Amino acid sequence: MPKSLSISGALILVFGSLSPALAFHGRVVSVQGWRGGYVAGRTINRTPGSTTATRAFQTDGGRGFTTTRQTNYGDGNRTNSITRTYNNGETATRTGSVTHNPDGSVTRERSHAGVDGNTQTGWNTIYKNDDGVNRTRGVTTSSGKSVTETDSLTHGDGSVTVNHAITTGSGASASQTTTYTRGN
Repeated sequence: MPKSLSISGALILVFGSLSPALAFHGRVVSVQGWRGGYVAGRTINRTPGSTTATRAFQTDGGRGFTTTRQTNYGDGNRTNSITRTYNNGETATRTGSVTHNPDGSVTRERSHAGVDGNTQTGWNTIYKNDDGVNRTRGVTTSSGKSVTETDSLTHGDGSVTVNHAITTGSGASASQTTTYTRGN
């Protein structure tokens, strides 16, 4: 390599050889004031079908956290996972997904785990057909509580029927069916 090659020239050679399908971006901010300061940073790495974003925040007083968000996508589906780790080692996580099922339904799922270990998970599935819409959704917690709700809306000749049912993890349930007719 010739001695006349500058640092900027070397960087152009290195980054010029990267695949155009790979994108990386980063930023760091440092702020200092009369009451203290902080340092914050962010990096984003994109590849085909995936994005990873990492953020960090740290104060002069020793408080801070790092958050990593991983998103994967393709074929109409998407998953998302977020993890936040605090300086004291405690961690909180959130996950989510959207899935297009083979039967034509769409399922969305979410979960959250707090630093205290408690978790909540929720889901929602919607299916549309020629006669109406069906939906099932529910929530479950780490303490054993849960509830499931099922709804359907069916179109008929001059009427719409709505069915609604709910069941709890303790076995309690309720249901209701209502038919609406169109006026002449």
